[in-house]
Amino acid sequence: MTAMRSPVVVRALTVFLASLGGLLFGYGTGVIAGVLPFITTAFELSSWEQGAAVSAALLGATLTAPSSGWLADRFGRRPVILVAAAVYTVGTAASAAASGPLVLLSGRFLVGLALGATSLAVPLYISEISPPARRGALVTLNQLMLTGGLLLSYVVAYLLEPTGAWRWMLAVGIVPALVVLVGGFLVPESPDWLRSQGLGTRAKRAALRLGIDAGPEPSLTGPVRGLELRKACAQAGPRWVALGLAIAVLVHLTGLNTAIYYAPTILVSSGLTSAGGIVGSILVGVCNVLATVVTVLFLDRWGRRPLMIGGLLVMAAAAVAIAVAQFLGAVGAATALLLCVFITAGAVGPAAVFWVYIAEIYPSRTRGVLMSLATAAHWAADFLVATTFLPLVQGLSLAGAFVVYAAITGAAALALGRWMPETRGRSLVSAREPASAIDQAPSTNPSS
Repeated sequence: MTAMRSPVVVRALTVFLASLGGLLFGYGTGVIAGVLPFITTAFELSSWEQGAAVSAALLGATLTAPSSGWLADRFGRRPVILVAAAVYTVGTAASAAASGPLVLLSGRFLVGLALGATSLAVPLYISEISPPARRGALVTLNQLMLTGGLLLSYVVAYLLEPTGAWRWMLAVGIVPALVVLVGGFLVPESPDWLRSQGLGTRAKRAALRLGIDAGPEPSLTGPVRGLELRKACAQAGPRWVALGLAIAVLVHLTGLNTAIYYAPTILVSSGLTSAGGIVGSILVGVCNVLATVVTVLFLDRWGRRPLMIGGLLVMAAAAVAIAVAQFLGAVGAATALLLCVFITAGAVGPAAVFWVYIAEIYPSRTRGVLMSLATAAHWAADFLVATTFLPLVQGLSLAGAFVVYAAITGAAALALGRWMPETRGRSLVSAREPASAIDQAPSTNPSS
């Protein structure tokens, strides 16, 4: 009993339960890849309707994200996660029981509303209960769980594909949502949020349970009930707001999540059978998980900037290689391996670094509001790219689509190489201080 109350155990349990929100996101967005062929046949969906089925959850996430920061600042990080888990459960049940495309899309939209909230609240919560030296690894655990959720969705699709049980593919997602709902009542609220509300005594108790520093943030002088967006942007500084938004959008304009959502479709169009496409997707999912494990282990050692820029450069090279392979002929095995390289580089770089980085570059007083803004831009870009992927392939071919992604990814690497400072190992307050001069005058060295 004493061991269960140990701060290390409490913090580990808290981080694990919170990061299950990442698993919900991974499974909730990835499962549609296995479901899509079956619902396309069952409901006779066009290419645009298939895109809508994939992106309905992303639309919901885009709409929730702008207010999720305000909700997290107003009501707390933990309540947002709990309510999101409940909404996710309802949406998943509705989509699994759908008798037509409208109910299916409505259920997926509800799932998206929940995912938009958790995608912000989970990394924000974890960042605030983590020691600075381990923050990168612990926040990236959310990304690891997300990739684990994607892999789980591929495995479930593979196991159920012979029977065509697409409803059960969807319904499996209810299980982790219920775990979050029950376990969420056992963990403490973020001490940082409690301090921001003027609840110093409760903040100290929560920090003691978690075994972290209970000292006040230097920038806080009293209760904070949320800041309007204009004031939050002014306090953070225009360069930091622009940097967070740019990274948020560029992560998806690379085509990373599109490659994940449509992995079976891409592989089947490259010459694999339907079953082979799902097996190839599992291989992609395994690569994604292993790459994220590497990131968890080394993000705090190597830093955010090298992984982000290096990952983007490898992604650009892999996208070019996929396009070349398509020009030379539909070779399924080669495309599967190159897709693994593309997604692995994305998992090591932009996908993992983004969530850690936006939790570090904004001051505590504005963090929830500005993270919600960045998250909204993040999922808006994902919605746009996911919705337009199949029409883009129809218009330009699969090779042409990856040429577009390669160009965007290469340009993103160059831009972030110029403007992205390092934040490794700094407190949430000091992470942006060395670069504060950026807001005052141009500089070629963001960390100066």
